[in-house]
Amino acid sequence: MNNNKKFLNIPVPMMKDLYADRKKFFENVFDVGIYLYSKTLTGLEEKRYRDASDFFGIKQKYIRDCIANAKEILFGMPEKYPLTGIEIDMLWDYYKNEKNDFDIVCIGAFLGIKSILGKKPYDKTNKALIHARMFGYTSAKVFPTQLNPLQEKYKIRWHMDKVLLELQTNWHLKILWNHNRGFYISFDLTFDEMALIIEKAKQLTKIQQIKELKIKAIESAKTQFTTH
Repeated sequence: MNNNKKFLNIPVPMMKDLYADRKKFFENVFDVGIYLYSKTLTGLEEKRYRDASDFFGIKQKYIRDCIANAKEILFGMPEKYPLTGIEIDMLWDYYKNEKNDFDIVCIGAFLGIKSILGKKPYDKTNKALIHARMFGYTSAKVFPTQLNPLQEKYKIRWHMDKVLLELQTNWHLKILWNHNRGFYISFDLTFDEMALIIEKAKQLTKIQQIKELKIKAIESAKTQFTTH
């Protein structure tokens, strides 16, 4: 992985706007991503924002408007939310170039998966969580019961599998099942590395199960001994 790449981080709930007005969404990504990074810098607010813009190589004319827009968006966020990150070159590509509906769904799923991984090289997840994150929700539990047509479409297994296959084919995603509920995901590890992790997890689970069985057996024996 190229560690020199720069990413703009945004709250996952912003993803709700991706499918309604994609151009506006990516404009908001610039404002919010730069603003969040600027908060890690020193100096007055406008200077921090300009310094952050320079760091990412992004030219913005109306700095005060950008800051005000970012603040307004962040003010409307829930108290707690996961972040996702988009690499600058990818952001410019999607902002400047025409993309079809499937491209938009794919970047939504990509950003959703990035939010699940965070800074971890791998994680275990499931399609329900990916579906929730790609549409701007923290989990399947908080997803609305009334789905719009696009949300309904990608809740169907065949359509979601098509997106995940595209991400594996052209977006460097790796998915490995372990015959349990859910699957492992990574953008950084090889399949061999992921397989080792899965097998290690299986062994640790077996060891823990054996420990629990021993404890239950001992407790059961104690109970029988004290009742006689």
